[in-house]
Amino acid sequence: MLIVKRKVKVMMVITEASRCKMRDEFVSMRKRYELELEQLNFQAKKLLQEAQRKGREALDIVQRRLAKERQVREEKLSQISFQLEQLENLPLGSEIHYTTVESDVEVKVGDDWGKVMTGTEIVLKDGIVKEIRERSLD
Repeated sequence: MLIVKRKVKVMMVITEASRCKMRDEFVSMRKRYELELEQLNFQAKKLLQEAQRKGREALDIVQRRLAKERQVREEKLSQISFQLEQLENLPLGSEIHYTTVESDVEVKVGDDWGKVMTGTEIVLKDGIVKEIRERSLD
């Protein structure tokens, strides 16, 4: 016998309370990304001035790096907006993937590896575990 780790999906049932909680989380994340973008733009002025003094090559490198950083944050903002839109369109009672956690599982000689490592889900409703599903691959 051996104990190994496996990934377990955590699903959330959409209720009005969970929708409000997730909406608040998304709005908070959006504000954080907007602030990061503002800070990046503020720092960019200083970085560009320093790079300009060092020459054209340094300036090009800094401009590329700043453009990439802006793009990353803008993509995160876009993704959050999309998730907010999707959240509003989900009917109550829908299940969505909330997170993934790890659990220990016992493995013995003769066990079906696929069954041991896949298929387990935890279902939450308003923060309470409502169901633990063990799905078989049959």
